Amino acid sequence: MTAWDGFGEGLARQLATLAAGSVLIIREGGRTGRYAQYAQSDEILRAELVGDHGLDPALRAGETGSRLIAEAGWEPPEDTVYGHNWQAGVSWPSPSGAYRELARMTVTGLRDGLRIASPQGLAYEAWDERRGNRPLVLPLLGLDPTS
Repeated sequence: MTAWDGFGEGLARQLATLAAGSVLIIREGGRTGRYAQYAQSDEILRAELVGDHGLDPALRAGETGSRLIAEAGWEPPEDTVYGHNWQAGVSWPSPSGAYRELARMTVTGLRDGLRIASPQGLAYEAWDERRGNRPLVLPLLGLDPTS
């Protein structure tokens, strides 16, 4: 099993536990701007993967990476002021297979599309918007929280 496989499994299990109001951002360290984020509502777990807009040119997915991201199942960014990210979502609640698929899409997007070498360089930030933005501890991710 690779580090990415383990990360994907942990991510799928953790996504399935998010309560309505939960927000999760997984980012690469070093202020690169590459990230995936999730917001759980009463009806859907909405996911986004950073698009090329606003990224340093050397860190962009570009044509090849964008093709890999789209083939993984991400919906392309919209051409609006706030719609520059790739998007996906699953109904809530969903069977575990839907969370595994979303985790697979995330791994493909970060690893293949955005060329992040390893999940070891990732950290997370999570909070519950419905409970005063209190921080959430998500150990199944296998990542450190951002400081």
